[in-house]
Amino acid sequence: MTTPTVPTLEKVMTMAATIDPPQQVGDDLGIYNVPGGTILGDGFTAAIIAPSADWARPVSSDVIGLDVRLSAQTETGHYLYLTYTGRVVINDDVAPKMASGEEIHGSEMYFTTNPVIKTNDPALAWMNDTIFVGKMQRNTMAGANGQGHLVYDIYKVV
Repeated sequence: MTTPTVPTLEKVMTMAATIDPPQQVGDDLGIYNVPGGTILGDGFTAAIIAPSADWARPVSSDVIGLDVRLSAQTETGHYLYLTYTGRVVINDDVAPKMASGEEIHGSEMYFTTNPVIKTNDPALAWMNDTIFVGKMQRNTMAGANGQGHLVYDIYKVV
């Protein structure tokens, strides 16, 4: 009997983004503009640029579904396009922190994404054919208190 191969994760970048308060289109859609931020990766740096946003929709009473599309430009002038879905599970401990704009740490809640990356940078072309997983490290919700901030670590599946 052969032993199955088990995927592992290798951290390849950290994304830090600024998030504007939502355009609350209805109970089932909040659009969060992402006006800027940085992506620091293994051998590259990129700035998040417009257009970038998250079309967040409730999946249930305590789960938010993410639908994110981000543009970024590397220090060499190339582009990255990240698109991803994900899940944010709101528990009783973090709900008041979210409402008040307090910082939430990744260990306090399930906040996980699955980025797909497209780039025209020859040095980063490996990203076009790679599966990624993102995990929130720190989050301050955008809302009545102003802009929010979000930090993800992004891992490639090996």
